[in-house]
Amino acid sequence: MSLVKIVGAICLAVIIGMAFSGTSHAQNRASGADSAAAPLPKDVYPESRNRLPLPKREDVDDAGKNVFDQMTVKSQHPLPRLFDPLLAKPMSESAYYLKFQTGLPSQLQEIAVLVTARELDCQFEWTQWEKDANNIDDPRHLDQSTVDLIKYNKPITGLGEKETAIIALGREMLGEKKVSSATFADVRRLFGPRLTVDIIELMVGYSACRTEMTAFDQQLMVGQKPMLPPGRLRPFIPVRSSAVAPAAAALPKDVYPDSRNRLPLPKREDMDDFGKAVFDELSPKAGLPFEMDQSRVRLYDPKLAKPLGEAHHYVRYQTGLPDRLLEIAVLVTARERDSQFEWTQWETHGRDPNDSRHIESSIIDIIKYDKPVVGLGEKETAIINLGRGMFADEHVSPETFAEVQRLFGRRGVVDLVELMTLYAADAAEMAALDQQLPEGQKPLLPTR
Repeated sequence: MSLVKIVGAICLAVIIGMAFSGTSHAQNRASGADSAAAPLPKDVYPESRNRLPLPKREDVDDAGKNVFDQMTVKSQHPLPRLFDPLLAKPMSESAYYLKFQTGLPSQLQEIAVLVTARELDCQFEWTQWEKDANNIDDPRHLDQSTVDLIKYNKPITGLGEKETAIIALGREMLGEKKVSSATFADVRRLFGPRLTVDIIELMVGYSACRTEMTAFDQQLMVGQKPMLPPGRLRPFIPVRSSAVAPAAAALPKDVYPDSRNRLPLPKREDMDDFGKAVFDELSPKAGLPFEMDQSRVRLYDPKLAKPLGEAHHYVRYQTGLPDRLLEIAVLVTARERDSQFEWTQWETHGRDPNDSRHIESSIIDIIKYDKPVVGLGEKETAIINLGRGMFADEHVSPETFAEVQRLFGRRGVVDLVELMTLYAADAAEMAALDQQLPEGQKPLLPTR
């Protein structure tokens, strides 16, 4: 398996999405007239073509070596995530499942990834996947007219209803940052709850991968010609942070009271034995009460929910990142993605003096109101700058990346990036599901 394919598979950290005001510095560098033959940035390693060298097997412990061997058995090109093998394993498993085991036809999967790459102007992803679509011997092969419809943001005409529904979902979820009731209803009618969840997770996973590439400044492969035209094809639409109504308001007609989103909570009694075991395993790991945890809808596909639940649990509880720094990382992600649900939960944690995630109100307000980062410790400052670079600026400067790496090490910078991309993916998922606040909870995130 080539480095290109490994990047595509492993980079998929499932769940959920992002808003962009233009192409990222890293991706635009490759999406303009210059090809991948152009000189690499000074802080990019030639062997990995990003800001981290290829991880080495001898640098991880015995448990890590086992994961390392599993993930590199077909390739000599391990990726940044392997600096923390215990995180790489569940994320790789969820990526593999989404790409090869959901049952979604290959051509529909191709369309889902292409529309994600187009909406987020991700040169790396688009270039790899357009090559697949152009290959008549690849099961993902598409008519050029379909590729061009996505590539140039043309009206959706002349396609089947499933192809149309997937493109509309991606454009609304990732481009407009809000999915209409009609579009969601079409997707659910055509695919059912399980594949609806899988399609959403596939797209938000690739959106998270795009942010990851921004942090690591991932370059195209040697000699590879960029295939995505530079620049957005339509104006940037900001995330609607006020889209979630106050919890006292009536729920939208297509939102279920038990889940407070567009899919009812899956029931344990409706699952097979494997599903019941996953249900029981994940329930005590949830950080929120059952009825408040939007991720429960992933249990419509327990084979996906299991590795995703393990990845989320690991980044929240097992990386060794102190709780107050975890709080800051999630807050800056929720603010930059304008996720009302995530922000409201985590601001509540941050302001509670009895919560281990408690931080000073002044730090919350710096993030909440987009204030300059002054008067904070170097680690707090570095995390906020990293998040703002990844999401707001769509460019992490070499200085910011170097500072994060100095303070946290290579494994630490990977853990921080993955933590924030996972929560950004969650935000996109919630836009598709129209996730509402818990009953009676007041929204705490102001509109920009």
